[in-house]
Amino acid sequence: MLKKVFTLVLILSFVAYGKPKIEIEDPWVRAVPPNMKNSALFMEIENEGDEADVLLKVESDISKMVQLHKTVNENGVMKMVHIDKLVIPPHSEVKLKPGGYHIMLMGLKKPLKEGDKVKFTLIFKKSGKIQIEAPVKAK
Repeated sequence: MLKKVFTLVLILSFVAYGKPKIEIEDPWVRAVPPNMKNSALFMEIENEGDEADVLLKVESDISKMVQLHKTVNENGVMKMVHIDKLVIPPHSEVKLKPGGYHIMLMGLKKPLKEGDKVKFTLIFKKSGKIQIEAPVKAK
């Protein structure tokens, strides 16, 4: 019996070792005037695990389209570009913030007011789906 318990513990430790461990910190959506049709979602994504993970997609019913973006400087002009994925290295944090990586919400279906809360599903390659709720802020 003791041998079976030891074997089970050993197997479970190998399964847990090396996996990413994704934590979402301080998610928020930028408040915009009622006539604006686009906004953005920001947050910190921490990977406390031993293996990298990849944010592949974000879903929400708040807008017609949700895309991963980054802000780049091209010849002195700042612009946003779509990216297909966002790698979250092991034992690190990736900050999604104004002027950097962010999640664009295009074609808002309703106005976003400060104090509202918006639900999102983050889809990671290894960690799967993570549900979050982000308050709307006027930062």
